Amino acid sequence: MLLVILYFVLNFAGFLVFLAIWNRIPKPKPFDYTTIPGMKLNVSTPDEIPDMITYPGHSVDKEFNGTFDEIKKFVDKISFDKKSIFRITSDLRELLDFLNTKYGPLSSFWWSSRYVVVVSDENFIGELKKYRSHLVSLSPFAIGSYLHGHRKYCTTNKLATLNIRVGTQKIELDKDLKEDVQNKLVMSLEEMAVDSEVADVAQIILNLKQCKVQMRKNRKSLGRPLMVVFDKEIWVDAHPIPKYIPIILHTSEIIREWSDDELFPKFFAQFYWIPGFSMITDIAV
Repeated sequence: MLLVILYFVLNFAGFLVFLAIWNRIPKPKPFDYTTIPGMKLNVSTPDEIPDMITYPGHSVDKEFNGTFDEIKKFVDKISFDKKSIFRITSDLRELLDFLNTKYGPLSSFWWSSRYVVVVSDENFIGELKKYRSHLVSLSPFAIGSYLHGHRKYCTTNKLATLNIRVGTQKIELDKDLKEDVQNKLVMSLEEMAVDSEVADVAQIILNLKQCKVQMRKNRKSLGRPLMVVFDKEIWVDAHPIPKYIPIILHTSEIIREWSDDELFPKFFAQFYWIPGFSMITDIAV
């Protein structure tokens, strides 16, 4: 009996010694905090990881850099324009190309403390489409504004709750939703002056109707990056994506192999379910 007790005591003591040694050994920082590949946080413990769910209209913790040091590599050098004013240009498309090349058709990064997923494969569009009843009624063009939490372009309203009529009223172009403006917002953590009004139902509908004036039936315009957001956790390629995570569609890569003849018909067939896109059948060439 004493031998049995001694056996267990020695084994337990050995375990404690091993545990003490293990805790003192330097370990590499954890690489993967989600099942989706991409730019990972340089943190040592799970406690340092921000909450993955940031609600629409809420600001991020801009003291937390996330993977922005990697993102900044895709911001062009400062140059002078004709008025000799500093101007920063940026290319979100180039960043998305890099993510697709390095990490594959489903990738991710941290924009400050906000987690972002990128989809670059046509097959995954069908998987997203299955959750369209849970789409949030956000402008697909407002990528930078959503990341910054601009209230004019942020809402938690479901698309399914809106009654959108196309109508005959002329739609004015919202310059803040132009691709170059949104690119600059994505590529900078610094706040930029925008309209701070809250997005009521009327404003939400106006945001969605921008699809009719922000796009043209040509490859460059149709290849513009788009964004969708869902109000419940969804699954893409067997990977969970929490609610309210911005999902950027790397559209130029998705349509790259489509011929010019099939470009717009196929584009509409694949993306008609995106908020506002049911109205793009008569956009200009």
